[in-house]
Amino acid sequence: MSYRLLREYEPLVRKIAGGFQRKLPRHILREDLLAAGMSGLWDAIRRHPDGPTDSFEWYVRVRIRGAILDELRAQDWLSRRARAAAEAASGTDAYVPPPAVVRFDDVSEGEQNRCLADSTDAEAAVAAKFEQQALCKALEQLPERERHIVAQHYFRGVKFRELGAELGVSEPRISQLHSRAMQRLKAIVHSAA
Repeated sequence: MSYRLLREYEPLVRKIAGGFQRKLPRHILREDLLAAGMSGLWDAIRRHPDGPTDSFEWYVRVRIRGAILDELRAQDWLSRRARAAAEAASGTDAYVPPPAVVRFDDVSEGEQNRCLADSTDAEAAVAAKFEQQALCKALEQLPERERHIVAQHYFRGVKFRELGAELGVSEPRISQLHSRAMQRLKAIVHSAA
């Protein structure tokens, strides 16, 4: 009897799984949905050993849908609460599947080039961040007066003439102090590298 019911309700499992699959991305396999649906069908048959009643088909539908949803949740790397928060933030109630794992070779050459360019940009950003940190540490090692000149000139755009007036020295003297500060910065950065 169980085998007969499995065969009889298998098209229903295929129909429900197909309905789910139309709303899901391609990386969710139909076979996974069918296996989960068949598991739900088997569970419904097992819980009704006396055979189908009037509400049996409704119960089977609920069990199949529940089993498929459980499978989708198991594949999702976010918790239900985190998924609900993500859906609320995106303003949609649609199921947002977990990201797929794709081999680099499976992606088109154009997409590979875009990803490589993005990774190069990321590497450049990380390198720039390290350079900035090294420069800040080197700047802290300069004498107070030279540090003030470099910081004001490069970070605030203050001209040498204005710095000279502020410090009570001539513009050529500010230029000399700036040159000495730049030489010290280079030496500090190169010794740290």
